Amino acid sequence: MGFHKSSMDIKLRNGHVLCAYCRRPTGEAIYSELDLNEFLGAKKGKFAWSAENFSSSASDVNLQFEGPTHEPILHAQLCDGNGARHEDRVNLADCIKNEDGHLRFMDCF
Repeated sequence: MGFHKSSMDIKLRNGHVLCAYCRRPTGEAIYSELDLNEFLGAKKGKFAWSAENFSSSASDVNLQFEGPTHEPILHAQLCDGNGARHEDRVNLADCIKNEDGHLRFMDCF
């Protein structure tokens, strides 16, 4: 289950830090942060999981909740290494989970 289904007040700080109040099995919600730069990179103008530091080549970074289940989609303009920028998006719920009230990266691809 994606973290967004058991979390509230989900935000992006400084363009790369995911923040949320995540519910624990007890029902209590605690504040958690996850620096996406540690797990998400950019390669040839595309987001890449299990890479690093996407924000160093990104602009216009924003988080939107899309679709009927309000999936957390990260959007950005990413440099392709040749000076061109490409718009890309990634579903954060694919690789981030709420583990006992803490946002955690999980190997997903």
